[in-house]
Amino acid sequence: MRKSLVWIGALLLAPVIYNLDAIAGQWKFNNMCRKDGGPRFYAPIEKDVGWEVEGHENYAYQGPFTFGNVAFVRFEDKHGKRFDVSTDGWIGANERRYIFSSVNDARPVLYTYRYVSARFPDDPRFSKTQIEVIDRRKAQVVARYTEFGYSWTKPERVLLSGPTAAHCWDLQTDIDSFRKRIYDFGNKK
Repeated sequence: MRKSLVWIGALLLAPVIYNLDAIAGQWKFNNMCRKDGGPRFYAPIEKDVGWEVEGHENYAYQGPFTFGNVAFVRFEDKHGKRFDVSTDGWIGANERRYIFSSVNDARPVLYTYRYVSARFPDDPRFSKTQIEVIDRRKAQVVARYTEFGYSWTKPERVLLSGPTAAHCWDLQTDIDSFRKRIYDFGNKK
């Protein structure tokens, strides 16, 4: 009887021991999400002013326009050419019409839009995606949206490449909320 209980206990503990790193990872993931995840607003943001983007990819300039009420976006492409990009309505149901103009340095740029996505170097099962809006006058972050990703199991342990990924915050719902609420935080205009 005693041997049977030892075997049953060992069989019950084996999956827990095998997945201990995943359980600890899930705890870490939940804490990161609770502490730093989702939308955060730190200061008012003015409407209808100039923004800049840090990225040089072909469509990096589109990010700030998702907030609406952006006068123009200063954009430098991969070849070093600079533009003031504005939007003039829609081409189709989900595609804006963008107008590229020469840079007008008399028009001030008040905000920087930064998009960063990376895996954690110490544990590649974790990832972090952030959108930051930085007030250039004060050099401070005035709004931030953070999403963490986590693969519950190490890739080499996944049977038949089954998905084990989790994300805190529903990206589409929460990012839409972030974009709609960005001007609400203390804005007087």
